[in-house]
Amino acid sequence: MPSRGLTFIYVVYGNLDRLYLELRYSLATLLYWKFHASVDVVIYTDQPSRYSDLPARIIDIAPKIKDFSLNGLYHHRVKPCVLLEEMKINSNYCVMVDTDTFFQKDFFDKLWSVVQAGSVAMDRFHGRNPFPTLSGFITMLPNAGLYTYDPQTSVEYNSGLMALDPLKHLPVIEDSIALIDAALSQDKKVLTLEQIAFSECLRVHKVEITTMRPFFRHYYRVAHKRYMQFHIGRWRDRYGTIFSPRPPTIPYTRTRVRFFRIGSAIKEKLARYRLRLRRQSSTPA
Repeated sequence: MPSRGLTFIYVVYGNLDRLYLELRYSLATLLYWKFHASVDVVIYTDQPSRYSDLPARIIDIAPKIKDFSLNGLYHHRVKPCVLLEEMKINSNYCVMVDTDTFFQKDFFDKLWSVVQAGSVAMDRFHGRNPFPTLSGFITMLPNAGLYTYDPQTSVEYNSGLMALDPLKHLPVIEDSIALIDAALSQDKKVLTLEQIAFSECLRVHKVEITTMRPFFRHYYRVAHKRYMQFHIGRWRDRYGTIFSPRPPTIPYTRTRVRFFRIGSAIKEKLARYRLRLRRQSSTPA
C-alpha cells in the first residue's frame, strides 16, 4: 500500500459570510504548519464557486443536501453522510473539521500519533448521559447489532474534529447514521444528536478516543463565536482576500472573550440610550 496521508474534510453550505471567513482562517492555520506526511483538503459545499480560490478539492453537494438532511429535518446529518462518502473513496486518514476552528503548533504530531495507534481523534469530552430523554431507547444497528441507550454508560464527545481510518471505521459511520435516523423516527431530536451518535457508536464498537485539546481549538459557544468572528473580520481586512497559510494570530482565551462580551453589551446599551435621546429631542414639545 502506498504511504498514507491526512485528508481534512470541511462541510459548509448556505450563503453566510461568517462561515466563509471561519473556513479561511481555519484552513490558513492548518496549512501553515508543515508535516512529513501528505495533507489533502476537501470542501463539500453547495456553493463551489465561492471556495474556488482555496487550495482544496471542491465537491458540489447541492443536489444531495435534501437527502442528507432528510428534507431539512436534521441538517447536522449532512456531516456523517459526507464523511461516509469521502471515506469510501479515500485511503488516507480522514479528518472532519468544523469551520469554527483553528490549529496550534504540534497539532500534526499529536494527531499522527493518535491515528497511527489505531485510535480516533475528537475535539473534547463533554460528559456522560448526554441525552437523558433517550433512556431506554433500543434499535438495531447495521453493524453493531442491538443498541440500547444506557444513561450509565452513554457518552458524548465534541465532533468539531473527528479523525478516522477508512480501513477500519466505515462501520462506525454507517451505524452513526442509522442511530440518528432511528432516534429521529421516534421524535428524539436534539441539536447535538449527530455527535452523540458518533460517540455512542465509537463506544459500542470499542474504539479508543483521544481528545485533541489544546493543539486544536474549537470556538463553538455563542459568545466565543462572536469574539472570533469579530477578530477574523479584522484579520481579513489586514491580510486581504488572497489566501495564504498563516499562523493563528488571534489571541483566544476565556478572559478575552469575557471582556469582549462585556464591552459589546456596554456598546449596545449606549447605542440604545443615544437612540432614545435622539427620539426625545426630535419629539415636539
